[in-house]
Amino acid sequence: MRRNLAFRPVQRSEASLFQGYLYPSYTNGVVRSFASDEAVTAWEKMRELWAVTNPASTNFSFLQEQLLSGDAWIAFDHTSRLAGAFNERPDDFIAFPAPAGPTGRGFMPVIAGVAIPRTAPDMDAAKALVAYMLKPETQIATLRATNFFPVVDVTLPGDMPPAVKAAGDAVAKMSGSADANPGLLPAGLGDKGGDFNRVFVDSFERIVLAGQDIRMVLDEQKETLRAIMDATGALAGRQMRPPPVHALLNKHLSQW
Repeated sequence: MRRNLAFRPVQRSEASLFQGYLYPSYTNGVVRSFASDEAVTAWEKMRELWAVTNPASTNFSFLQEQLLSGDAWIAFDHTSRLAGAFNERPDDFIAFPAPAGPTGRGFMPVIAGVAIPRTAPDMDAAKALVAYMLKPETQIATLRATNFFPVVDVTLPGDMPPAVKAAGDAVAKMSGSADANPGLLPAGLGDKGGDFNRVFVDSFERIVLAGQDIRMVLDEQKETLRAIMDATGALAGRQMRPPPVHALLNKHLSQW
């Protein structure tokens, strides 16, 4: 049997697959539900999926390469790391929303802000840079280069790359779906963010790769997770209502 599924975020300290998709879709949480019975079910599903996953996924980086080579037929990755496949062979691939589980269609929105330190040596130049970054033409150029959609209201040209159209449609459907279940990571982890991610990666390696007992692993890793939360005073991420980003995406898409 060929194993043609591929997951990119199962290497090193990347844990977004588990924190942003698996856990919200099966447990409606990340931290408080880490060792719940629902989490056991989630890891059982992960084992089932891994049986048809290319085992080299732990070493993959940009899954566009595996799609083009045929080493993966179905790939779960960030839109920016799939763009090459859609742009090179747009008729051979389709983009789809993240799958749903018992508690909804989990996904991880990235909330980013732009700030200028009070101690900035040239405040006027710093403000000018921020203004430049938010210009419609700059946002469109960023979209062409990275598949990151504009954060401001813009009129998109009709000659956008195929990857942009494919990804935009899938993301808009996902974030605007009735079962959308976006979640946020804990706030305040500081320099313990890597340790927090490691809990999930270690759980994956022990449960899925090494075949250890799920309940035993989760109960042990729960203590590591609790120690990190206690040491940092981080606030556990909560599931949130779907952000308004899908409305902006739909507006962008309606221009085509």
